[in-house]
Amino acid sequence: MILVTGANGFIGRSLMPQLDQAGIEAKAHHGRINNPLDLREQLAGVDTVIHLAGAESRGRNRLLRHVDIEGTERLIEEARRAAVQRLIVVSRIGANHDALHALLQTKGEVERLVQQSGIPYTILRAATLFGRGDLFTETIVSLAIWTWPIVWMPGGGNILMQPLWVEDFARCLIQSLDRPDLIDKTITVAGEEQLHYRDIVKHALNAANLSRFPLPIPLLILHPVSRALFRWWWRPPITHYFIDRFFVPEVAEYDSVLRNFGFRPARLSENIAYLRRPGLRWRLFRW
Repeated sequence: MILVTGANGFIGRSLMPQLDQAGIEAKAHHGRINNPLDLREQLAGVDTVIHLAGAESRGRNRLLRHVDIEGTERLIEEARRAAVQRLIVVSRIGANHDALHALLQTKGEVERLVQQSGIPYTILRAATLFGRGDLFTETIVSLAIWTWPIVWMPGGGNILMQPLWVEDFARCLIQSLDRPDLIDKTITVAGEEQLHYRDIVKHALNAANLSRFPLPIPLLILHPVSRALFRWWWRPPITHYFIDRFFVPEVAEYDSVLRNFGFRPARLSENIAYLRRPGLRWRLFRW
C-alpha cells in the first residue's frame, strides 16, 4: 500500500490516475500533514510514502515552515512508528538548506530531514514543471491577458530553464517505486530543452492565441513590484517563489530523464494546448 501526501495538488492530480492505470494500490492522505493522529491512522498498513505535500502555492514563508518542514518532521516520526519501508520525496533543483531563497532553503531542509530519517528514501529534484493547473505557464498567460498589450519579461527573458511536463514527472515517480538502485539517492530530472524564458513565453502565448509586446523588467524591481501588487492576496497569483526562478537557473543534464528512467520527456510546445481553454484569464485572480 502506498500513501500519497498532497494527492490533490498539481503533481498529485497527474500521479494518482497513473498509479491507478498501472494497477498500483495507493491512497490519498487526508487532513493536515502535521497532525500526528491523522498520520498515525492513515499510515497503518502502508509500506511506501510518496511525499508531495507543500505550501509553495500559498506564497508565505511561515507556511513553508509549518507545512513543508514541520509536516515532514511529523511524517517521518509517524512513518518510523508505522515501519514504513520507503520514502519518495519531491524536491527542487537548487535545493539547499543554506540557500538565499526561502523555497530552495526549505526544500533543502526537507531533503536533510529525509536523508537523516533512517528510512530508505529516494529524492527527485525537479526542474520547473508545466501542465494544466500549473503555477508557471498558466500564470504567464493569465498575467499577459490582464496586462494587455504587453507581457512582462523579467531580466529581458534571458534566464535559462528546462521545463518538464508534469505527466512525465509522475511517470518518473512511479518508476522509482520498483528501483532498488535509487534507494538513498537524490536524482535530478528536467526536460530535454534548455529554453530562455522569452522563448517559453512565446510558446505559451502562441498556444493561447495571444499577441503581446514584451516589456523588459529589471530583476532589481521584481520583488518590490510583486509585493506591492499581490502581497495582500490570501493565495497570491504571483508569489516571490515564482520571482525567485529568475535569480537561480534551473538547468540539468539534457538526458537526465532518459539516463535515469529510460524515456524521453515531452517537449514544451507539444503539451500546452491546455492554455487555449476558456476561462483561463480568471486563473490569475483565483481565490
